[in-house]
Amino acid sequence: MAVAAAQLRGSSTVARRHGVFRVPSSCRWPRHPFAGSLKLSVSTSGVGGKPFGFGAKIATKCANENTRAEELNSRSDQAGELVEAVEDVTPQKRSAKIHDFCFGIPFGGLLFCMGLLGYFFSRSTVSLVLGVAPGLATLLLGTLSLNFWRSGRSSFLFILGQAAISAVLAWKYSHAYLLTNRILPWGFYASLSTAMACFYAYVLLAGGNPPPKKLAPAPSS
Repeated sequence: MAVAAAQLRGSSTVARRHGVFRVPSSCRWPRHPFAGSLKLSVSTSGVGGKPFGFGAKIATKCANENTRAEELNSRSDQAGELVEAVEDVTPQKRSAKIHDFCFGIPFGGLLFCMGLLGYFFSRSTVSLVLGVAPGLATLLLGTLSLNFWRSGRSSFLFILGQAAISAVLAWKYSHAYLLTNRILPWGFYASLSTAMACFYAYVLLAGGNPPPKKLAPAPSS
């Protein structure tokens, strides 16, 4: 032990003379295997380690992707709100509450049957002119209006034709009632034709028949 201490003192003395102080390898601290891979930083939240290299790049890339995803979500929400606002502003088409053929077809069938019965019993051409002919025309126009409505097409011309027939019949039946002063059949037909003429006028002024359910616009919330 004394000899080893003397050798250590001699080597340290020689090293001091030459300006170099070497620590023997047996006295050096072993190097940590993870030394240099972490960098300590002091912040307000405490002491932490900042990874270098590949880990830092991955963390930065993930943060950028999250930011982009949030921006895209906000833009999509704004676009959805804009579309809803445009749909709310879009005006809906005006239409009547009831279809013309709901009353037109029964009205035409009634005129046709009553005119046909009147001709069979009285053999009067008036029943054919003021009953069978206008009743058959109204029945045909009402059926065509129904077919056009089912296909989504406009039935404005058919409604207009039925309105014209009803107005002419109302005038003819009223004139016959004033000449004969008979409630049946002229007074009844005059009242019925006048009511149907007013109904067709309402459908035309309201914008026509309401669209089918599959073509109807969605109600605004």
